[in-house]
Amino acid sequence: MNLAFFRTKGNRYSIAALLGALEDLETKLAIIDKPEKLFELPDNFYIALSFMSSEAPDQINLAKELIRKEYRVIAGGSHASARPLKLLKYGFYAVFTGEAEETLRSFIKEPRPGLWRPSSPIILDNFPPFSLKYKAFSPIEITRGCPFRCAYCQTPRLFGNKVRHRSLEKILEFARKSVAHGRKVARFISPNAFGYGSNNGISPNPDAIEKLLKGIREAGMREVYFGSFPSDVRPESVTEEVLDLVKAYCNNKTIVIGLQSGSERVLSLLRRGHSIEKALYAIELISKKGFVPYVDMIFGFPFETEEDVQKSLELSLFMHEKFGAVIHAHTFMPLPGTPFENLTAHISPGTLKLLGRFSSKGIIKGQWQKQVDISAEISSLEE
Repeated sequence: MNLAFFRTKGNRYSIAALLGALEDLETKLAIIDKPEKLFELPDNFYIALSFMSSEAPDQINLAKELIRKEYRVIAGGSHASARPLKLLKYGFYAVFTGEAEETLRSFIKEPRPGLWRPSSPIILDNFPPFSLKYKAFSPIEITRGCPFRCAYCQTPRLFGNKVRHRSLEKILEFARKSVAHGRKVARFISPNAFGYGSNNGISPNPDAIEKLLKGIREAGMREVYFGSFPSDVRPESVTEEVLDLVKAYCNNKTIVIGLQSGSERVLSLLRRGHSIEKALYAIELISKKGFVPYVDMIFGFPFETEEDVQKSLELSLFMHEKFGAVIHAHTFMPLPGTPFENLTAHISPGTLKLLGRFSSKGIIKGQWQKQVDISAEISSLEE
């Protein structure tokens, strides 16, 4: 089989993992980084698109053009997992839901059109976190699956609620291989970095975390980042002991933590599973240990009242002034497959003005303005 992956900024880590899973198969693989280059491929190539819902409008339009040119286009990723039948109606040859390491291997061995679903969650140790053969590197995924059920998030719907950790031995094996290839900056992929090695993915396992970070250093990594993108942390998992380990072994000056709203009412509707008090305790602890708290907040939920929004803005200012926090603002996006998929984002002009004012003062960062348009585009796909 001839298979070409279209690689973007949004899917580059997923593509690296899939390429790692395919290294031992006899197939001709191509990695294409520019959309126009896809149209130069021979027509015997299958073209693989992997995309999030935020990328779906552009990716679907690209697919339709390729299909008109009689290419066989296959799809995976969070949007395909949430809307597989709709993509098949658009003319995609095959659609893969959930984890695709095993199903894509089966497709390459015996391609058939239609819907491909995994039979069970994969064991992370059975597959490389990236591809040495194809020189497609990424941060090492240490944990997959999320025990929480936040109503706006696709992650638990994509990977399930059961937490699976990559073993320390496998992580260090690929860390050493990275160093051997001159890649000496270690980052990790995890829905909650501080949950690594724990049974429930929530309560920290300091012994496992220390073995991980110490081992990564001993593997020859020059820089280590843990608890910053793409391995954010949950408030419930922040402890003094874990922060001391990060301070001892890591280079990051920030810790990325999700709060999402300053309203207890909204947090309950989001199914966050923690209180504002719990989050503020974690953020204060992060600050006391010398890190800059980088706090995720979401605006634009249609059920937010003016009072809810005011509470989020006031709390954002308080965290900045009290703990030196930087607020990472997002616009709510109605992601398919989530309980909030049928909602429509709404941010008032007054709120946008206040966010802009906070941004000019360095209190808030983020792409919330761009996300207003993306959110509307996602909603239009559902019409």
